[in-house]
Amino acid sequence: MMRDRLWTLMVRRHADLRKIGYYFHGDAFEEMTPKLQSRVARSTAQAEEEEAEAEEIEEEDEEIEEEVVVEDDGEAEQPTAPASS
Repeated sequence: MMRDRLWTLMVRRHADLRKIGYYFHGDAFEEMTPKLQSRVARSTAQAEEEEAEAEEIEEEDEEIEEEVVVEDDGEAEQPTAPASS
């Protein structure tokens, strides 16, 4: 009996949940609020793609850090301001 009531409540309120998800997450709300009875798990291809993107960002951060020129006294070299006329 309680299971039926819970399911009825979920069915009635799920539309509201999806509206709230759209409000906060825009077009990506489907990832946050899946449809009822959907058993679609996050695909491994999508997980691998996100992992690759994270690695690329880390590599870019490392490259930026390497570009900073350090003087002998340990201070970072300040970029020169363009001469104004």
